[in-house]
Amino acid sequence: MEEILSYIKSDFNGRVAIKEKRPGIYQLLLPIYHEDGDMVDLFIKKKDNNQYILCDFGLTLQRLSYTYDIDTENKESILQRILIENNLSEEQGSICFDTKPETIYTDIMHITQAYAKIGSMRFFKREIIENLFYEMLDEFIVKELQEFKPKKKVMPIPNRDDLEADYSFSPNGHPIYLFGVKDVAKARLATISCLEYRMQKLNFRGWVVNEDFEKLPKKDRSRLTNTIDKQFTSFDEFKTNAREFLEREKM
Repeated sequence: MEEILSYIKSDFNGRVAIKEKRPGIYQLLLPIYHEDGDMVDLFIKKKDNNQYILCDFGLTLQRLSYTYDIDTENKESILQRILIENNLSEEQGSICFDTKPETIYTDIMHITQAYAKIGSMRFFKREIIENLFYEMLDEFIVKELQEFKPKKKVMPIPNRDDLEADYSFSPNGHPIYLFGVKDVAKARLATISCLEYRMQKLNFRGWVVNEDFEKLPKKDRSRLTNTIDKQFTSFDEFKTNAREFLEREKM
């Protein structure tokens, strides 16, 4: 261990305190911080031969749990994406990264930045969840509604790609065109598209899955409600009720 600890002291120009917490396990007290000012927790231990491992012994996720619970599949997928993108492993909550003396400085910077990003999930959680709205919608449709023959990115009016529907279903011979709506622009597109479909005398049903119906301006809510055949006010409502409504369309 002495060799790699010497590398660390040298690479950080002495701006590091090293404490042996248990035999063979050392805590690195570095001037690297989370967004709220708390120091990032980091430890190093020997793996085998000239290989070492950097880890946090579960403190990053423990710290996050005080203000933010990873209690849904979506939140877990966000965490796993961060781990995969940064080539990190998780062992019973401890987030780890293999290292060696020659790369110890860059490896420390890499893993601590990942810890800081995980620790910040509570700050940008709404942005992340919203950005995943369309991805979650697609995943649910692909996994749970295959029997209704979903198609993606369909053009009910040929050569009018500006009026594209996100999905179509065919439970009873005529299509259901589904739009995912997370903002004003998409709400207006869904409204205009369904009005155009009607003008073309298409036999269809228009459905909308809102990310959050209440956040739309009142006028856009009214236009959408007056135009669409069926609205789901949230993604959770769609997950709960989509199958029932599609089954009813078969009748």
